Amino acid sequence: MAYPDAPYTWPCPPTDGLGPWRNRHLRLLARRVLDWPDPLPSWAAQAWHAVREPLARVLKESPAVFLGTLALPTVGAALGGGDLVGGMPHLLLELARRGVLPEQGIFWSAPVRALVSPALGAHRRFSPPRVGVLFQNGLVTVSPTEEWALSPEVEPRAWPLAHGAWLLGADTNPLAMFEAHPEKEGNGLDFGTATPAEWVAALDEARARIARFAPELAHEHAQVLGGVVPVGTHGERSFSASYKEAIGLVYVSLHTASVTMTEALVHEVQHSKLNLLAWSDRLIENSGELYKSPVRPDPRPLWGVLLAVHAFLPVARLHRAMLDAGAPEADPARYRAVCEKNHEGMEVLRAAARPTATGLPLVQGLDRLEAALWAEREAYGG
Repeated sequence: MAYPDAPYTWPCPPTDGLGPWRNRHLRLLARRVLDWPDPLPSWAAQAWHAVREPLARVLKESPAVFLGTLALPTVGAALGGGDLVGGMPHLLLELARRGVLPEQGIFWSAPVRALVSPALGAHRRFSPPRVGVLFQNGLVTVSPTEEWALSPEVEPRAWPLAHGAWLLGADTNPLAMFEAHPEKEGNGLDFGTATPAEWVAALDEARARIARFAPELAHEHAQVLGGVVPVGTHGERSFSASYKEAIGLVYVSLHTASVTMTEALVHEVQHSKLNLLAWSDRLIENSGELYKSPVRPDPRPLWGVLLAVHAFLPVARLHRAMLDAGAPEADPARYRAVCEKNHEGMEVLRAAARPTATGLPLVQGLDRLEAALWAEREAYGG
């Protein structure tokens, strides 16, 4: 089947590449860090003012490195989520690891409770917190008697995935326990009954399926997905989440069915893509109006309906590709069920959504793709 273009839903290069949007998001986040808009206690404000000027110089002299550091899931999630005091040490640690700090280093005078770096596999916790830590290129002085030469940890707390990103053993997102879904109570890190190696194998298998049946999406995932936080082993129930403040960070449970985990990853990275666009511009004018959601039991803002359709249309295309290839895990019943949910949600958007100039090509693309998949579903008993 020849699919119609669906910009920012299914990759349509070169017109809808995510690179410029990601770059704009990171520049906005960098400006937020240097011009922190939220009130701070006096001790935190003093610490921030002391590092602001040297960080601005790092951004000017090494912009790609600085922005790439903000893209790391442990750095961007903390700072994007509003935790300057907790996030700044992770930013300074990664800049020290990359060797772009001033020769004398940068001293952070506020308490440091933890230092996290996926690239080093590090999650060093300090109890009580260390007050006053010096970050230098390749070296962190935690106290007068404790130095940390920045090399990979012997017992890592982050594990690289085959297609990029990490399985994380530490989560810096301050919003992780804020939960909008009525059937969940937050997204606390939890390996459940599985080992990290079992999690890595399951995630690698799920992403290999995306690479085989949706290589265009796999390329986007390599650009966007930064980290996966495990949220338990719930057998036949699948839980996943993401946050608009933490682009590229996703939360998933370990499911007994690999295809279900594949769906969850596609779904949540789609949310990161849409949130990436929304960091810069509004997509629909009436995003707060409440409507029936195709995938949730509670009435949802129209933005939530848009998120659902935008997430599940690529899932439908993935299932269709598996069916067309005769893959043993292909499930026509699941394909039809996803198409039905997409149609229900798209009907709401067709009737109610008032897209902005930025959102218009997105919504029009959703409309075309959903209509094409809906018309073709009969080939599989729809």
